[in-house]
Amino acid sequence: MHFHSLSLNGNHTTIRELLSKSKKGDRISCRIRNPRFIGIFYEIESRGTDIFPPLLSQSLSISKVHQALHYVDYIVPNTQVLFRRFHLQNILRKYAEKNILKAVVKEDRASMGMGVHPCWSLNELAWIIIHVIKPPIVVQPMLENFREFRLVILGDTIIAKEKINSDEIFWNNRIFGGVAKLITPSKEIVEFGKKMMHIGKFPWAYIDLLVTDDDIFLSEINLSGSNAGLKEYNLNNLKRKMIEKWLATQ
Repeated sequence: MHFHSLSLNGNHTTIRELLSKSKKGDRISCRIRNPRFIGIFYEIESRGTDIFPPLLSQSLSISKVHQALHYVDYIVPNTQVLFRRFHLQNILRKYAEKNILKAVVKEDRASMGMGVHPCWSLNELAWIIIHVIKPPIVVQPMLENFREFRLVILGDTIIAKEKINSDEIFWNNRIFGGVAKLITPSKEIVEFGKKMMHIGKFPWAYIDLLVTDDDIFLSEINLSGSNAGLKEYNLNNLKRKMIEKWLATQ
């Protein structure tokens, strides 16, 4: 499905009906899954129709490239967006000049960590971009000595996990055998997460953070994520209540 719970003024509908019926003052709630439809919804929004969650948060959720551009001041320094393979030489030159020898490549729309590729040398970085991955992609320096956290913020509900894996495995994701333990997040981590939500107009968010001794960096932010181990929080029910409250607001 391209949409989840697509509705107009609280009633289930279709994209065809939205294009023909939506008008100023209407309210649409949905989750857009395919970036090809973002433009259509911006057209609908231009008519004066309100959309929830906000389109900016939806666009950011489905594009790591958009996130890298929108949050440029909050992600790992020297992160680059590559739109064409031809520009690879610029990235290699910049990284060599800065003595950045290890990098991470992120595919634009892949999920569950399967679109994240570690490159242990600039030669490997060049090879994987030339032969394996098609742009647009995000390229960023590989951090050393960091901790990875998942922060879920939904209204007054704030949950934090630390992602942990073996030193032999790059990925901390559950699909690669990683584990996540619930923690009490620091005030700085929560404030940083809320700031990321405000910048991207997220009504709720699943936020991945990379934390070093000196800094906090945004790794990824999304409207959806794994609820594994969080059943007691009834997160999907909280989202529905937030949508219903928004639809009822005049």
